[in-house]
Amino acid sequence: MNEKEKHDTTRYSFKKAAAYSTSQIVNTAAYQTFALLTFTFYFAVIGINVYLITIGFIIWSVWNSINDPILGALSDRTHTKCGRRFPYMMISIIPMAIISILLFYPP
Repeated sequence: MNEKEKHDTTRYSFKKAAAYSTSQIVNTAAYQTFALLTFTFYFAVIGINVYLITIGFIIWSVWNSINDPILGALSDRTHTKCGRRFPYMMISIIPMAIISILLFYPP
């Protein structure tokens, strides 16, 4: 590998960068809607104190800050004929369905 291949610093145009980043608009809107509905449900319907809901969101955020890099590194090292991420998406379908149902049916 020569020096040019090792340090390729191709700059993207603003148009290309904007095209890549616009996909996050939908992702962020969906996430914020879900967070708002969850917060509203637990506050207005269930009647949990706002401070407890906030602590729950903080714990979830800390868990994600630890968990996401670990799972990202694990999936980056996975090599299957279906791809790197596909096995983990298939494994997560049932647990995510159960968690989604239990989230809105508290004991």
